[in-house]
Amino acid sequence: MTNLARIYDKKAKTETNITTRKTYLLGVDELYVESGYNIREIDQTHVEEFRDAFIAGEHVPPLAVQVTEQGIKIIDGHHRYHGALLAKEAGYDIRLECKDFVGSEADRIAFMVTSSQGRALEPLERAAAYQRMSNQGMEPAEIAKKVKRSIADVEHHLQLLTSGDELIAMVKNREVAATTAVALVREHGVKAGSVARTQLERAKATGKKKLTKADAMPQFSAARARRLVELLCDAQKGEAEEGKGEAEEGKGALLIDLSHIEEVMAIITEYRSGIPAGAAQPAVNADSQYDENMPLTRAGILEQSGVEVWACAAAMFGDKDIYPFQESRYAHTWAADSFENPAVVVVPAEILAKAQRLKQKKLENAELKAWVVAQYPDLDDVLVMEKFNRFSSIAIETRLNTEMTMAQFIALVERTDRSNWDNIRMLRAAVAELVGQISILDIGEIG
Repeated sequence: MTNLARIYDKKAKTETNITTRKTYLLGVDELYVESGYNIREIDQTHVEEFRDAFIAGEHVPPLAVQVTEQGIKIIDGHHRYHGALLAKEAGYDIRLECKDFVGSEADRIAFMVTSSQGRALEPLERAAAYQRMSNQGMEPAEIAKKVKRSIADVEHHLQLLTSGDELIAMVKNREVAATTAVALVREHGVKAGSVARTQLERAKATGKKKLTKADAMPQFSAARARRLVELLCDAQKGEAEEGKGEAEEGKGALLIDLSHIEEVMAIITEYRSGIPAGAAQPAVNADSQYDENMPLTRAGILEQSGVEVWACAAAMFGDKDIYPFQESRYAHTWAADSFENPAVVVVPAEILAKAQRLKQKKLENAELKAWVVAQYPDLDDVLVMEKFNRFSSIAIETRLNTEMTMAQFIALVERTDRSNWDNIRMLRAAVAELVGQISILDIGEIG
């Protein structure tokens, strides 16, 4: 059997353009980590996954290093390094494959940000990395080019660091999303932290565990605003019983039917109290199919109208938190007519196909999440989502190569050793082994 080394040796006699780039095998003790240099916080689960990979003799990508006066510093591969330390503590002789990193300090930071081997960056970690590059004298456009992101993404993350200690702590604790934190800063400035804390307490009082953008920055119901305009347009202009002099000058008083005054004042009171958009409102016109009861938020559509209506809205207008009245009405009309073959509204074929894919994915995710919740009934929502994401990743990988339903995938996982479920590498290997043992015909009989 030939290999790349033999092809390289014979390159003078062939038309190959093969070249080499040296890597080196170093003992774990020959490397060092500079305190505070790594942009990622060490994730112990990720470290243990690399430990298991080293012990199992699996391929682990080389570390990027820089030779300094203090020794050989790790630029990228901190989790691999700590995993190797654990493997060494377990009695295994580990040597790490390393390669030189060539470039400036900004290049090194950008490399850590874009490395495909590291875990996904948290928003605050990405923001700190961008700030370090900014401190090197780089403009947002230059940073964006280095890290292969948009200028808006760079500016957004840099602004996150200006949101104050209280709001940053809330982002770190996952009580508020980074995008919501930035929106609060733009809206409230230095008061953003106290506003967020107040709104979070209100959200928790209703049973929620984190502050959504809709809760943090409530918007008045579009349906109620439309009703107020209708009432004002229907009002008659006439002479006021008092102020005859103003009437003689052509100034009229806006007269509202007494039966509608209570309703007008109720709407104004709701506006002043800051009722969130999409909150349930009492129906004003019971004869209107698409009026006060039509949900305008993503959550409201899913809860009140179902997956099909949401899929229609998301396919046509994009998956977003709030939909204008016309967009929500379009989605409701489409779904009420026929989700698969609407006739009342015009839906392009590609949008129809997209809606069907979105519906299927949403239902499958709900099925998988329900199974995960049943397997871990004592865990909180954050830990459940961590486990759901792990199983979801394996499901995507498995179903790319082998056609199966989500129920069949779940049945396949249940055949693996439960001790593998908390380690994505071991779970992936266990599922792959089972898939390799069964034929396509067997897939239909799983479970």
